[in-house]
Amino acid sequence: MRLLYSCLFKTGATAVGKEGPPILSCAKELSSFSYFQRSSIGEMFTFFSRTFANNKNLAPGARTSVKQQGYLCHMYVSPFGVTAVCFADEEYPARVAFGYLSKLTEVFVEATGGQAVSSNNDESVPSFQAQHTKLLVQFQDPNQADQLTRIMHELEQTKLVLHETIEAALERGQKIDDLIVKSNDLSGSSKMFYKTARKQNQCCSYM
Repeated sequence: MRLLYSCLFKTGATAVGKEGPPILSCAKELSSFSYFQRSSIGEMFTFFSRTFANNKNLAPGARTSVKQQGYLCHMYVSPFGVTAVCFADEEYPARVAFGYLSKLTEVFVEATGGQAVSSNNDESVPSFQAQHTKLLVQFQDPNQADQLTRIMHELEQTKLVLHETIEAALERGQKIDDLIVKSNDLSGSSKMFYKTARKQNQCCSYM
């Protein structure tokens, strides 16, 4: 079971030159992939996360999941003005993943005093990076993280909807392939990596 990536976005805002909200903080644990794949995989996770977080139809408190390229992408829209997204493998418990996202948003707002959300500045918050990475490492073991009983109790009462792809979750008729072509999150090599993986039907191995 692996928790691979997580990102915090400013809810409702649009990043300059991007198709989606600005990134406030991001952490990755991609050591299970080869060194040469990590950069492209990290960019793909960022692209899919921002695309998913760009869904403006979800109200604060909403939790939803999509299955994308053999992994599960979970999103939590916190009431603090922060949208949290993470990627995990299919074996990682969704309940724990949402507990992680809830905890992550709370810690972020406490650490920044809410200033990063309330200000007009859409830049990331480098000072939060160490705490973000620490939480990502802490939640690698679901058995330890599952001790957050209060969060688990809340999640047990939440109905989660699992979509097969991010395209289905967006419900706007947009195609991922078209978004990838226009995306500024992805380098040329990452776009080629995605196309090659799909063509060879090996996305589940790489992404």
